[in-house]
Amino acid sequence: MDYDYSDSTLVIRGKFLAVSTGVDGDLRRVDALFNHTVPRDWHDTSPTLFLSDIARLEGICGDYFGLLTAVPMSALLICRSGFLTVFITAGISNHTINIIAVSTEGMSKNALLESVATISSAKTQALLETGRGIVATPTDAVIMACEGEEIHQYTGIVTAVGSRLAECVRRGVPIALSLYENNSDTPVVLDVEASRT
Repeated sequence: MDYDYSDSTLVIRGKFLAVSTGVDGDLRRVDALFNHTVPRDWHDTSPTLFLSDIARLEGICGDYFGLLTAVPMSALLICRSGFLTVFITAGISNHTINIIAVSTEGMSKNALLESVATISSAKTQALLETGRGIVATPTDAVIMACEGEEIHQYTGIVTAVGSRLAECVRRGVPIALSLYENNSDTPVVLDVEASRT
């Protein structure tokens, strides 16, 4: 997995098996994942075509999953925990919370699907703990991707993957919200394991 970002787009490249709940969501093999910033008042009747234009501009030649947000990538939170890297942009009030998680250890298809529930549950808990009185925004989306040989069959909250995922999301969502609300000018990286010591 390699990733890079500009003010408007995060692009993650690799050979992934992934599931997405965003536009044209599915479970399939893809070569890239991205999160792109649009204006707060953006509306497009063909988001699929819009995503394909962004993919072309970013030099993505293969298949991909893309997400859209009104949050700039300068407010991106990157959370690392062992074999997982979780990318979070978060805004409320007509924004969105997008979460892209990537595992360097392979997962079964059912594990990828289960991870969406694990991520969503952890996001809900994180939002409740902030005291904001919401559990989601209407346009929240998740991508879970993995590389490598299949190792993990399950990703529930008590599994090796699920516990790491949940911790990254629970800790990361409030930080990502703060980055956006305080007009952060650069993404932040959180190493969960290092922060425990």
